[in-house]
Amino acid sequence: MALSRLIVNADDFGYSVAVNRAIVCGFESSLLTSTSLMANMPGFDHAIGLIRQHPFLQHNVGLHLNLTEGWPLSRTLPACPTFCGKGGRLIYARERSLFRLGRRERMGVYEEMEMQLERVLAAGIRPTHLDSHHHMHTEWAIAPLVCRLARAHGIGRVRLTRNMGSVPSRAKRWYKTVFNYWFLGRRSGFGNTDYFGDIRDMTFFLAEKVGKGPPLERLSFEIMVHPSFDEGGGLVDYDGKDLRQGLLPILKRGTNLAFTSIDL
Repeated sequence: MALSRLIVNADDFGYSVAVNRAIVCGFESSLLTSTSLMANMPGFDHAIGLIRQHPFLQHNVGLHLNLTEGWPLSRTLPACPTFCGKGGRLIYARERSLFRLGRRERMGVYEEMEMQLERVLAAGIRPTHLDSHHHMHTEWAIAPLVCRLARAHGIGRVRLTRNMGSVPSRAKRWYKTVFNYWFLGRRSGFGNTDYFGDIRDMTFFLAEKVGKGPPLERLSFEIMVHPSFDEGGGLVDYDGKDLRQGLLPILKRGTNLAFTSIDL
């Protein structure tokens, strides 16, 4: 049975020159449908140059919000020890769940995310979607700020929390179900996919869920990948496995890979 609606998104565009080149290679190899740009990392300017150089990138770029690595763009967040160390560098490691933030923290997080978005807009890029580095937007206290940012700027899609694959505990399954329903489900007004995960999650889903529940052509999926080059110059995902070999069995089932929120 065919997959009619599938996004394959490369995270971390702008992380470094090497990562940027791997992502462009993924597009040129017809493995990717979109990417997410990091506004505060060393490869940002190089990524902007690539977007201007390659037409296939120009309308397929989202914003990869980042509160976990690199240096903040804002002034308020460095004074919040939850997110920044003494030198001002971002250190948020998601070692504990964040269900509440103080007023200054909320202000700092929103200011930082808005400044990251504004840097992308100033470069002439209109993001098609929002997601985040290390999935920080799936924290309960941060999600409302991300949704507020998306609505304020007319961004129609915010990535779900992972909801396919093998989830290790009942508590995590419950959290993911409630999170997606409360913040990002149909009632939210965002045009999101039905399912989100990585290649391994998608492979698990296809093996376990086919014939159970709605037909695949009625469902929409997003797969995240993190392209890079191995020592031999091969294109691999974050786990070091060949990206083409991982994606091709999935892509061969697709009939209309790239889609927008309107299609949903």
